[in-house]
Amino acid sequence: MQLELPLAIAPVAPPAGTLRYIQLGGEIVRYRFRRARRRSIGMVIDDDGLRIAAPGHVPITEVEAFIREKARWVSRKLSEWRAAPKPPVVNWSEGSSIALLGAPVILQYLPGRRGILLEHGRLGIGLVPRGEPAALRKRAIAWIKEHARALLGERLALYAGRLGVPVPSLSLSSARTQWGLCREDGHVRLNWRLIHLPLHLVDYVVAHELAHLREMNHSARFWAVVGGLYPGYAGARRELRDCTHRLPIL
Repeated sequence: MQLELPLAIAPVAPPAGTLRYIQLGGEIVRYRFRRARRRSIGMVIDDDGLRIAAPGHVPITEVEAFIREKARWVSRKLSEWRAAPKPPVVNWSEGSSIALLGAPVILQYLPGRRGILLEHGRLGIGLVPRGEPAALRKRAIAWIKEHARALLGERLALYAGRLGVPVPSLSLSSARTQWGLCREDGHVRLNWRLIHLPLHLVDYVVAHELAHLREMNHSARFWAVVGGLYPGYAGARRELRDCTHRLPIL
């Protein structure tokens, strides 16, 4: 089972699909369209706006009829998306900041140093000449992912112990629409961007996914398992829905 992200998440790649336009009432709406291996037409609104995916056999006329049928929903969600706080854009220059576990961390170069050092609210990057933001970005993101893997593995082990199950295998995800995923074989995937959020929200996602090892659904029994692992899950769940703007565009 998967734990979905809210309406938008910082993009990780150029938007996929063909750019198209459709008139909904008095508004011209742009959307990205792609063919996908799925049984029905699907739509999502994220940082790219409206995205539509449809099976290969469905004609575009049917796709657009579906969009018009959902016009009120589309217009309302697009309005919410436009009004929502936008995530910060990291410019990857010395002195800019990035959030780690909910707290701002200032980026700086470390001339003559080989490693990466996090201390006193600063993330120092070595082996990068000053004035090379692309190199700084590459080194910093690699370190952040590595740091995320270590942290998520640690929290997974902690909550697996509380649940009384073996620590499941872990892989990192860059999914655009999921915080986490627990497969029926017990493998857990967690979005590495969780590292930007406060630890209590990270723990909620971990507890949520581990609870699927007991209940592969979202029934009352499932939420009882989540509550046993993470008693304050209701508040964390609400907070998680509203935290998209905390995820920086890297």
